[in-house]
Amino acid sequence: MSVSIESLRPELLGQVGPMCARAFDDYPFLAELFPGPSERRARVSAGFYRATVEDCLAHGVVHATVEDGQLTGVAAWLRPGGFPQSLGRQAVFLPTVWAGLRYFPRRARLALQALARLERYHPHTPPHWYLATIAVDPAHQGKGVGARLMRAGLALAEETRAPCFLETAKASNRDWYQGFGFDTQRTEPCFDGGPPQWFMWRPAPADEAPREDAEVARRTSGAL
Repeated sequence: MSVSIESLRPELLGQVGPMCARAFDDYPFLAELFPGPSERRARVSAGFYRATVEDCLAHGVVHATVEDGQLTGVAAWLRPGGFPQSLGRQAVFLPTVWAGLRYFPRRARLALQALARLERYHPHTPPHWYLATIAVDPAHQGKGVGARLMRAGLALAEETRAPCFLETAKASNRDWYQGFGFDTQRTEPCFDGGPPQWFMWRPAPADEAPREDAEVARRTSGAL
């Protein structure tokens, strides 16, 4: 099946949260942090993923796959220098925090602990591309959509001669990322009693330093 990759269009932004919530419903990090019915967990995760993608739209690049007007996959990257986030950017995630407190009040301490550890274990140097999220709608998984989305982002990293970073709490995802050149740098649970989280790094091509490229900067800020 031919999968076309495009930049996420504004009119599709409303589909991001629900699609990601479906894709990550069984994700160990979320399922253990926010246990219970999928619908309840989605009320928190959908807002988080939408905020994540909006941040990447402003400070990176977001690739998407679409079929008959429906979002089937998304990959959101922060470009080098996009991390750490300013306090203003972090404030965009406050509605997600409030949702977590509302629907899972007894998990608030663990949720805040997880956010702090994710920040602590994320390398600040050297400048790198950060894969904030990659998700494929369950109905379209196993068709190569995720691989196409991943390759589109890695192509930008290779053009800019920059390394990449990501984290995952799913062993099968870890193995999949290894196939794209990522190596595990650290394994830690993000909250007490939580599942292991793998923090993974893909070095810059040929260990070269990142380079500034006006053409690549133009491409990552607009349509691919």
